[in-house]
Amino acid sequence: MRFLKTAIYLLIIVSLFVAYHLSSNSPVTTEEILRADEAQQIKRSVKNFLHVVEENKTDYVARGAHSKGHACVKAYFDVSESISSELQHGIFSSPGKRYKGWIRFSNGASSVKGNHDANKDARGMAIKLFNIYSNELIKKEGASDTQEFLMHDAPVFFTENIEDYNRFVESKNKILYFVSGYNPFKWKLREMMHGLNTLKEPPESPLWNKYFSNTAYKLGPHNIKFSAQSCSLPEVIDEQDKTEPDFLRKSLVNELKEEEGCFDFMVQLQDANKYMPIEDPSIEWKESDSPFISVAKIIIPIQEFDSEQQQAFCENLSFSPWHALDVHRPIGELNRIRKEVYQASSKYRHSSNKADIPSGLDW
Repeated sequence: MRFLKTAIYLLIIVSLFVAYHLSSNSPVTTEEILRADEAQQIKRSVKNFLHVVEENKTDYVARGAHSKGHACVKAYFDVSESISSELQHGIFSSPGKRYKGWIRFSNGASSVKGNHDANKDARGMAIKLFNIYSNELIKKEGASDTQEFLMHDAPVFFTENIEDYNRFVESKNKILYFVSGYNPFKWKLREMMHGLNTLKEPPESPLWNKYFSNTAYKLGPHNIKFSAQSCSLPEVIDEQDKTEPDFLRKSLVNELKEEEGCFDFMVQLQDANKYMPIEDPSIEWKESDSPFISVAKIIIPIQEFDSEQQQAFCENLSFSPWHALDVHRPIGELNRIRKEVYQASSKYRHSSNKADIPSGLDW
């Protein structure tokens, strides 16, 4: 047994070493590359995702991912006064402009039942901005009414492509999926490490975390990834009672009674001369190759949000990376499947629950 564990650790080290050297300075394309079977893989993804929703439903049909929401809170999104002219596209066209919106914080698991906040999991942050049109941004026919940014607290996704993701979802044993077959050099050890690193201990509060887009997006002519990092981290962090299943919501309730929350919203520009691919979300874009640039400040004002009515409103909201201006369009194959998957999931969820999607800002 000890020999086997040692061999596995050595294989992981070797595979990560090889991957690092292969990717250190490899140029990449700036354009999307569609796989030949992408339409079939998208249909497969929709079917798999709806199956997960079905498996986890009770009297209420929850989201297929990030099913447990801690809160939807009111937030301001303030574009930096000093944003660089090369980044002034879409909602960032007017330095100093303020947008209003909602932010939903969540756990990453697919089931609400038994979803204790102390469990190892991914944590999510979904931003929905309203009043996005002005003299600089005239709404085009069929364009989204909102601009949304979806993130979770790991910089990479754990699979390379749509087919791998579908195989993972369909696999009965999630660990054996990464080490299937007798040839260890075909094992997906790097992806397994990403998956394990995604499942982490909870923060003391959703306001004190760092969140990442994982996937790539447009910012005018640029390809980017984005991130939100807490700028209100207290000097002394009080430990929460993690025996309470909903302690992350309770920590938010207590914090936002007394003081506002704050995040820096940042973008990272793709450098095509570095290994910063847009089709493989399992590859981290190194900050040493392209540092994050602060472009906006998110302010979460003091508020009360823990009523049953507000929770129901929160769960009926629909989020998608495709609720976006064209200049902020999602790119890469994982994002392309999300368009169909999120749409199908939302339609099924709201129809089953006989609930309407809330429209308008409502604050």
